[in-house]
Parts: sequence; structure tokens; C-alpha cells
Amino acid sequence: MKYLLDMVHHNPGEPPFQTAFLDPANLVAHGYTGQVFKHINCIATFRTLGEDFFPEGSEERAWLEPFTAVIEAEISAAKAVGLQVFFHIDLFVLPKRLIERFHDRLCDKNGRISLDQEFTLEVHRVLFDELFGRYPMLDGFIIRHGETYLYDTPFHVGNGPIPLHGPYVEPEREHDRFVKLIRFLREAVCVRHNKTVIFRTWDWHPDKFHASADYYLAVTDRVEPHPNLVFSLKHTAMDFYRYIKANEALGRGRHPQIVEVQCQREFEGKGAYPNYVMEGVINGFEEFPKRIGLKDVVGNPLIQGVYTWSRGGGWYGPYLQDEFWPALNAFVISRWARHPDKTEEQALQEFCHERLGLTDADSAAFRRLCLLSARAVLKGRYCEAWDRTLNGIRTPVGLWMRDDRLGGRDQLAEVFAYLYEHDLFETALREKAEAVAVWEEIASLMASIHFPDRALGERLATSVQYGLRLFRVVQAGWQVMAFGYVADRTGQHAAVQMRAAIEFYDQAWKSYREVASMTGVASLYHGYYFSLPGDPEVPGLNATVERYR
Repeated sequence: MKYLLDMVHHNPGEPPFQTAFLDPANLVAHGYTGQVFKHINCIATFRTLGEDFFPEGSEERAWLEPFTAVIEAEISAAKAVGLQVFFHIDLFVLPKRLIERFHDRLCDKNGRISLDQEFTLEVHRVLFDELFGRYPMLDGFIIRHGETYLYDTPFHVGNGPIPLHGPYVEPEREHDRFVKLIRFLREAVCVRHNKTVIFRTWDWHPDKFHASADYYLAVTDRVEPHPNLVFSLKHTAMDFYRYIKANEALGRGRHPQIVEVQCQREFEGKGAYPNYVMEGVINGFEEFPKRIGLKDVVGNPLIQGVYTWSRGGGWYGPYLQDEFWPALNAFVISRWARHPDKTEEQALQEFCHERLGLTDADSAAFRRLCLLSARAVLKGRYCEAWDRTLNGIRTPVGLWMRDDRLGGRDQLAEVFAYLYEHDLFETALREKAEAVAVWEEIASLMASIHFPDRALGERLATSVQYGLRLFRVVQAGWQVMAFGYVADRTGQHAAVQMRAAIEFYDQAWKSYREVASMTGVASLYHGYYFSLPGDPEVPGLNATVERYR
């Protein structure tokens, strides 16, 4: 493939991850051809506009100089081993002083940096000219729209170029705006500098650019192809959940594409416990009768690469001390992408022999463990009775458990209403019990495998205990919530069952917290729900259990 790229996506506003995937030599050893970094747009000075937006002695200058040095070191290290270098940038993000100086020429009546203002595009032409002039070895940019995080860039402000939600949405103009933006990027980067633009189609809507093949074609068919203009799509139609169908825009249209794959799944534990997903990514996941994976599109000439996030995605924890499970996913997808004539199973077997030194018998047991891990996650954190009603395009239950946070009755309200109305609580609770049973089988398999690296084997066994004990918490929590929901709706309390479920919940948490003392373990989940940094804590599973207690 022309592109085999990897990015470590550090949590916004937090210290960078300590990971081998920041080492360019490690990427070369995996067969990657390029490394992706972030925020180079924020070191542009825009001096050709005639003013100094980072004046000597200012806080801005004190921030800019060390930030620039880090980015220059990243470029130098990657180029020294022959990697392509791309920077993932958010549009539109500009220095605060620049916005203050040119506010009326850049912003609309709502104070947003506007694509409708021609000066906005001129400023970004200056941005690209400056960066390619200073760093001619850059290969291009990966453009993100719609999500703007400024936690690491305190002297910049910004917003997405095409509003997709909230009060500023204009659906009738969305196609035209995307076409205008992409045509500009094609001219300003691909034509003007002969560099590459990888335009991420990602959004979180089931009927817009990323998830809808019709929308994708309606936009991209209006843009003249260029060999350096590439579109990036996730392999799923929405985010990296299960029960989400394959992205139907893959292999469609007139333009080259790369496929995004997450190795540290942010909605599924981030590698704190076993979660081998590459069998499903490549061959299609088991929950779909017709399994469609990357093997079904890799022969299409439009598919020119894979773009992995080896580490990162989402927010907060779990924070890893050992990145074995994301590294396993990264090895298999990179090995397979380089040799798609081989099977996923062959790539995993090569990992077992080359990286673990396992015998054929132990390799077979390890593969069985890996496949079971994907099933354990499917049964533990999703809900088949609900998720199968959504036609593979939207999965609200997938958000009840995210990053290192556990939601409760508020996050599952719609799901529980459906389960109650269709008498499916018993089915859902059996599924959670099945997940724990699968984890127990995984623990038995792990104990049977002889790892030549004994310390590694101990750490992997710990990660299995993390998963087993966490999903006992989940199983107990769902029992409490189910009994409580029925009581709320009927006024009839199953007191004996509820007391037993709460006792199970307390014991499960106690056992799970004991994992924290084990060597190499990741940080633990919390019983409250997700909120953005700086926002108030949101009640989750613990608050729900306390309500029923």
C-alpha cells in the first residue's frame, strides 16, 4: 500500500504517553511508511501578514519556542529513518492575537471563524506556505474538521469550518461548504506545493459525510481528483464500536482512500485487558451475518493505505503500564496491510513465533484466547437485544461504558425502556453472565500457555484478571439496575434479589480493586460517568446502585 501510517493520539491536555510507538525505529520495524504528529499549525507565526503575533517577551513567545522545538525534533527523528511525516491538524485554529487583529475579516456575526470569509482561506494559504517553506521535508497534512480541542494550545482559538450540530447548522449548505473547503485544500497544498492532503471525513452523524455513502459521493464527486488528495474513512460507518456496520463509502467514488483503524479501542478498555479486534477488522465481526472486513475492500484500487492509531483516542484512562494488547493489534494490522495476500491468522501466528517465541500448540491456545477476548467484550459491554434493533448504524449502548468511566441508569435509560417493554431484561442479564463465563475460560487458557518471557506471561495474566473482575462489576451492576428499573416502573420491589445483587456488586468492586496491587496493571475504571476536563462529575453506575441500596 502507498500509505501505512501510525499516530499516537495523546490525551488532550495531559502529559504525553510513554510508548514505543513514538520511536520511529519501532514503526519501521512494524513496516510502517509514515508517522503522524499533531499541532504543527500552531507554530506558524503568520509574519507575512505584517505583524508579530508572538512578540518577544510575551507569554505566547515563551510557549511557542519550546513547542516548536518538540515538533522539529519529531520531524527530524522520523525523517532520519526514512518515514513520511504527516501532521494531523484541526481546522480552523488560529492565534488569539491574529483573531483579535483581523476579527471582522475572519469571523461571522456569531464570532466564529468563517469559511464564508475569503480572508479565512487566504490566512490558511499563508499558513501552508509558511510551514512548507520552513519544513520542506513535510509530506502533508491530515485535516480534521468538526472537533476542535485547544487544551494543548492555550494561545489559539478555533472552531470547525462546517457546523454539523448546534445553532449554526445549515444543512442545505453543507455539501457546498465541504466542496469549497476541499477544493481550497487541493489547490493550496496538492497543487501549489505538491504535498498530500488526507481529508478525514469523520463526524458522529449517521447520515452525513462519514457514515453515508450517498453524502460522501455527493461531496467528493464534485472535487477534481488529484494523486495527492486522499480521503480517510474509519472502517466502521460510525465510531469504533461493535454492532456498527462496515463503512459503505470505502472503495466508492473518484478519489484515493485510506482506512482508519484504532488499536487501543477507547470504548473497550484501551488495552487494559485483552481485546484482540483485528480478526474482526480484517475478516468482519461475528455479530453480522454477512461478515465484511478490510479483506473485502483491500483489492479495490482506490484503497491506498491504512492509518492506525496505535495508542490514544478518547480521554482519560485506563492508563497503561504495559501496552502489549494495543501493540498486538498494531502488529497484526500492519503485517497484514503489507501482505494482504496472507490471512489475519497467519499474521497473528507470526506474532506468536517472532515476538513471543511460542510453540505451535501454545500459539493455537493464544489465538483461541484472542478470539475469545473479542467475544467477551461484545457480550460484556454491549447489549445484543438492543443493539440489533439499530441496523448497524447507531449504538447508544456503546457509550454507557467509555474511557475509564461506567455509566448508570441515566446513560442506559433508552436501552432499559426497550428491554422492559419487550420483556428482555432476563436475556440481557444472561448475556452479562455469559461474558464473565468467557473471561473465566480466557483465564484458564492463559494459565495453560507457557511464555518463554515469564515476566510477560505474568503481566498478561494480570490483564486477564483485570478484565474478568471488571466485567463481574458490570454483571452485578446490570443486575442492580435491572431490578431497580422494574421496581421503578411497577412499584414492586424484588427485595431479596436486589439485596443479593448489591452484595454481589460490592464484592465485585472489592475484588476488582485488588487488581491495582498487581504488577504492570493499568489504572482502574471509575463508578462515575464521562465529562470533559473541567466540567462537573457526572453520576454513573455507583450513584445508581446507591439509589437502589
